[in-house]
Order: sequence, then C-alpha cells, then structure tokens
Amino acid sequence: MNAPQTLFRPLTESVDPQARITFSQTPNGGSYISKQQVGYPFHLGRTLKLPDDPPGMAAVYLQSCSGGIFAGEHLHVQVQAEPGSQAHISTGAATVVHSMLEQPAQQVVSLEAKSGALLEYLPMTTILFPHANLHSRVDVTLHPAARVMLCDAFCLHAPEGNPGIFDAYRADLHVHTPDGRVLAGDRLALTGHDMRRRLPGVSEGMQALGTFMLIGHDLPIDTLKTRLRDTLSNLPDSYVGVSALPNDCGVSVRFLTLDAVALRTGLHLAWACAREQLFGVAPRPRRK
Repeated sequence: MNAPQTLFRPLTESVDPQARITFSQTPNGGSYISKQQVGYPFHLGRTLKLPDDPPGMAAVYLQSCSGGIFAGEHLHVQVQAEPGSQAHISTGAATVVHSMLEQPAQQVVSLEAKSGALLEYLPMTTILFPHANLHSRVDVTLHPAARVMLCDAFCLHAPEGNPGIFDAYRADLHVHTPDGRVLAGDRLALTGHDMRRRLPGVSEGMQALGTFMLIGHDLPIDTLKTRLRDTLSNLPDSYVGVSALPNDCGVSVRFLTLDAVALRTGLHLAWACAREQLFGVAPRPRRK
C-alpha cells in the first residue's frame, strides 16, 4: 500500500472513454447529471433518489449492453463529481469476462472528485470465466475535502462440465492529487494456475477476492478501522484485513471469501459501515 511521492502517468494505451459522466450540484444542494456522453457498450439509467442516501445524492446504474467483456476490448469509463456534488454509481448486475483465446482485455475507470464532493463507485462483482484475461485499472483524482468510496472485486465461474479456470487477472488502483502526486497505490496480479493450487497466502481454496476503499483526507482513521473491524469480524467463510492508506488518504478493506455471496455481503457491510460513520445512516442493500 505504501506509495512513493512520484507523479502519476496514465497508461498510453488507454482509449478515449466510451462513457463520460459529470455530476454537478444545484443551487438548492441537490445533485444531477450535468454532462453525459455514453456509447456502446454502455447504457446509463435515469437518475434515482434512493432511500437512506445522503440528502440530494444522485444514484445511477451504468449497465453493459454487450453481455460482458470480450477478447481485445479496451473499455474506459470516466466519472467526474463537480464541487459539492454527491453521486453513487453501480452496475446493477455482475460483469462477465468471457473466455479470451486471441488477446486480453482492459478496463479503465477514471474517477475525479472535486472539492467537497462525494463520489461512490461500487460496481457489482466481475465474474471470470475460463481463459479470461483482464487488466482492470482504477485511477482516482482526489481534490481537497473530497470523499471517494470504491470497490473492485472478482469471483470465478465455469459452466457445468467445464473444468477450466481464468488465465490471468491484474488490478491496479492509483490515488493521486490533481497535480499528479501519488497518494496511494494498490496492485494485484494473479493467474488461474496459482488460484487452482490453493496455496496458503494466495487463495487457500477461496474463490472470490475484493477491495473496498474510503478515500479522503482528515478522516477519523482510527475510528473507521475499529468500526470496520468490529462490523466484519464475524463474516463467515471469509478472511478480512483492514488498514490505513498512506499519506492520510483513507482506509482500505481486503476480502478473500469462499464465494461471491460472502463477498457481496462483506462489501455491503463495509460500505454501510463507512456511510453510517460519515452520515449517521446506513444504506439499504442494492438490488440483487
């Protein structure tokens, strides 16, 4: 988790975003989508006001029209929360990563939370089919007094009678300031071969892995760590670790679980705990 004080430079192979979404704040304090440019394979649902969300928060579901991620695809989603706005984005359903016999795929999510904004990016779990090969990257630009909640998670699945397993999964997460100074970084690289070996310290028979982060400066870090550990201490079929991010920029929770059901439960509990700590009200479970 420790990150050097260097400048962040995006990967040069990233394509122009297929989805660009900007949230802004109205004069009366509500939030709305002020700009959107969304093309195939994405579809953006209408803005929702969900029970128990912070007052004025805009919630949307960003869905895939193509049925998942396929070989050779380079997907890019860009989300910006303007000063004072509050936005929640989920996918509404898990994302299937199909078998890739020709070439791997890449998915990049760029998040920017400006001063005083709250941006939640909490997609459902990514499902790795046999021979899937995916590089997932999340880039966060954090402005002063902003808050970002995010998760990145995957689980395994094989059709009945198929003994295969995914080829490779790589996840990179970077948090940086608007001028490019790195605040925190997290990297994961795992092959299906290593997962199948069930090695202690790698998977040991667990089938799903996820990361949840609450990012922002001047957070009550010690209180958050205690609350999260208490909330997640009795999560069945799971290993859970809670730690502070470097440079006083938030907290991170890592899950290693037996299956997708346990992972979904853990991610919701972590999100609900963070919401309750910040706003005094826990959110209801998302659609299943």
